[in-house]
Amino acid sequence: MRRVFPFLLLAAVLAFVAWKLRTSHFDWFGFAKSWRTADLRLLGCAILVIYSNNVVRALRWAIFLRPAFRQTGMKPTPWWGLIGSQFLGFTGLAILGRIGELIRPLLVARRTGLTFSSQVAVVTVERVFDLGAFALIFALNLLLSPNVKALPYHERFHTVGYAIAALTLLISLFVLSVRLAGTVLARLARYLVGHISQRAGEVAAAKLLAFRDGLNVIDDLPDFFLAAALSLVLWGMIAFSYVLVMKAFPTPVHDLTLVHTVVLMGFSVVGSLVQLPGVGGGSQVGTISALTLLLGIPKELAVSAGLMLWLVTTMSVIPAGLLYAKIEGISLAQIARRSEAAEDAADLKSEAA
Repeated sequence: MRRVFPFLLLAAVLAFVAWKLRTSHFDWFGFAKSWRTADLRLLGCAILVIYSNNVVRALRWAIFLRPAFRQTGMKPTPWWGLIGSQFLGFTGLAILGRIGELIRPLLVARRTGLTFSSQVAVVTVERVFDLGAFALIFALNLLLSPNVKALPYHERFHTVGYAIAALTLLISLFVLSVRLAGTVLARLARYLVGHISQRAGEVAAAKLLAFRDGLNVIDDLPDFFLAAALSLVLWGMIAFSYVLVMKAFPTPVHDLTLVHTVVLMGFSVVGSLVQLPGVGGGSQVGTISALTLLLGIPKELAVSAGLMLWLVTTMSVIPAGLLYAKIEGISLAQIARRSEAAEDAADLKSEAA
């Protein structure tokens, strides 16, 4: 049922979308016209930006590996040796859904000779940096951009900007506290949560200690600032790819400014929390909803732009990923099963500990 349920959910979503399109007098001619008139050169540039984004991700991953190589005395793997793992990992994520998330750490572990659990820790820290970088860009966009007044309900968005900035600061302080005093926080969590449930207290303490151990992939300030800078570059590139896709379509999508596209990124990130095999998640639903309900874009043009954003940012890596798999003789399905088995083994080891 765990394997079948995502496909049943996908079928239900597609059926609902088809019903909504049928009952809302969707203009298929206008939809097709917006695709035919899209600027292919700008779309091609957006895909190149996404491909370059994976190269920067490989460079940041190599920074996260430095402490492990210093501790083990192993010869460091050059950052360009991790590029293929990024492409294949995101290809698995696009095709297989959440199960594909573990492909990257497994491939990097095989490439470098480090343990799978250490690379899962890298993924955890990578998410922290991604969250911080995106939240900072999103908040600064809402607080400092002179075009924010062009947004509907701009006063509320200004308040959201302050809230996100404050939340980002709190998360940063929490991460720093765990890094510096993780053992003390784990004991405190075990004591406080233990009043409700002793088992829950033990689980909370174990999670905090595991998170602290994961943060050990950064062991000096220069590496921290370099990883933070690369994270901002990564999300700046993603924002730029959104702008290119918007500019590829006719007015009124063409006229959307940077402040609009960063807001679309926010809706896409929230929508991507719902991950389905073969469709990449609800990111396209989030962007289409924002385009139609928030920005007032006609639904035919909004659907075209939203689907194109999904194709460019999520699905465009598939050809490169499959090519890398072919060159390396890797079976995507097999590596996905191995990564799932490795995660199960790591979970059992953690529970036993």
